[in-house]
Amino acid sequence: MKSRKSTLTNYECRLLKLCSNGKTHQEIADELHYSKKTIDYQIRSINLKLEVNSQFDAVTKARYLNLL
Repeated sequence: MKSRKSTLTNYECRLLKLCSNGKTHQEIADELHYSKKTIDYQIRSINLKLEVNSQFDAVTKARYLNLL
């Protein structure tokens, strides 16, 4: 079984870090030159990987797992 650390890419960890700093999905999209829809999708993917139901829970779990 893969460890949680290996399931999130560096990019996904970066997205969570931006979320944890209070940035909205639109602000993240503007900064990374993606659409808001793409960021929404990527955050949902992170939630699935971390087996959580919200962005807040994803950030909390990532901190617990020392990913942030």
